Amino acid sequence: MTSIQHKIVSFVLFNALWLSAVWGREHYIVLSGVLLVLQFFYSIAVAKVSWTLILRLFAVGLLLEAIVISLGFIDFTGGYFPLWLVMLWLGFSSMAPVALDWLAPKPVFAVLLGAISGPISYVAGIKLNAATIDSMPIVVASYVVVWGLMMAYFVFSMSTKRQRGV
Repeated sequence: MTSIQHKIVSFVLFNALWLSAVWGREHYIVLSGVLLVLQFFYSIAVAKVSWTLILRLFAVGLLLEAIVISLGFIDFTGGYFPLWLVMLWLGFSSMAPVALDWLAPKPVFAVLLGAISGPISYVAGIKLNAATIDSMPIVVASYVVVWGLMMAYFVFSMSTKRQRGV
């Protein structure tokens, strides 16, 4: 497969996971689990992404999400930190090094893209009743920061990966 084909497969898998997890939540948890396993193993086995890179991205994503949750800006359907949300973060962390690797040499663009697209994803999830909020402007501002930081860490991790040959 070509690099572009890997990007397409990874992007499609993640978006199917997003829809299953956000729209279906606990009702589609098995389907979300299957899609997550496919995404994770596709990234590792086929696209040759380091599992340590995936886990580092995953840990940072969970930490950033936990901060927003702990501040009380958002309450997710299914509990404080529902399994479907954890699955989404692992799915994103598996997809990003494959489908978004082209952003690594473009840090400003990567941060801006994350700061715009990340909050849009949360607004869509809120519209699908995956979460409740008190203030849309606070949630959007929070996720502008979260996704800007996440993408900055992603760019850093990808450049570190190249320098170490990992």
